[in-house]
Amino acid sequence: MRTFKYVLGSFVVAALLGSSALGQAQRTFVSGLGSDGNACSRTAPCRTFTQAISQTNSGGEVYVLDSAGYSAFTITTPISIVAPPGVTAGVSVFSGDGVTINAGSSDTVILRGLTLNNQGGTNGIVFNTGGTLHIENCAVAGFLSSAGVVFIGAGTLEVKDSIMTGNSTGIVIDPSSGTAVATIDHVRLEGSTHDGLDVESGSKVTIRNSMAFGNGTGFLVLTGSAVASELNVENCVASNNNVGIEAAEVFGAVTVRVSNSTVTGNLTGLSALGTMPSLLSRGNNTVEGNATDGSFTGTYMAK
Repeated sequence: MRTFKYVLGSFVVAALLGSSALGQAQRTFVSGLGSDGNACSRTAPCRTFTQAISQTNSGGEVYVLDSAGYSAFTITTPISIVAPPGVTAGVSVFSGDGVTINAGSSDTVILRGLTLNNQGGTNGIVFNTGGTLHIENCAVAGFLSSAGVVFIGAGTLEVKDSIMTGNSTGIVIDPSSGTAVATIDHVRLEGSTHDGLDVESGSKVTIRNSMAFGNGTGFLVLTGSAVASELNVENCVASNNNVGIEAAEVFGAVTVRVSNSTVTGNLTGLSALGTMPSLLSRGNNTVEGNATDGSFTGTYMAK
């Protein structure tokens, strides 16, 4: 009986110590008036995302309580970072990258309601490793030395209801190995000195209900290696770019399918470069009013 009580007591003490040592919660909070010496609770919020993340369970959530400027941070676990409507969570990037994701291969990371602006940094959001990155209601601006969003890991990217403006490239999808699958919906890609959307080898991307305006190239698909790349464009507008849509087959196969979209006001509307890129139309697009319209290389039919 003494042995049983001792063992039971040891388990209880260990559990209590373990819980205290971890000091983590399912939901934590940050505030412009918070302190990293706080518990990151609703009534005692932290000041930085870094501290709040360290106090949050795997799969938990960090909420922004009020509008303020916040510093750059890194994510290594599945987590949600949420600024609710009416709250401006401004991440000013003075050096390096704004948000870096180095998560596990099955981890899901959600970024919602963030505003990232460049103050001397490199990229806005960088996905190196992880399972799924979901970006919603975010604005990423001013990253003229590189890109708003850089997705270089094998995994899934979902971008919705967001704006990429004034970057060198709005969104780059270029997995270093494996395959990246992306869905982009209701996104504005504006004022990029290079590309609004850059889809590279090993990427399978669908963009719909979106606009590329005032970029070097609106939508670019390029194969820098022997691995194929694919882009599906549905119900989009490419306007006032140097090139509206470009398929550039350098090494691997390139396939671009365009449906119910408008390409107008560009210096060149459509461009197909390289060996045998497939720049295909469903036959329901408007390509008109460009200095040079260009042409599709073929068509495809709905089934």
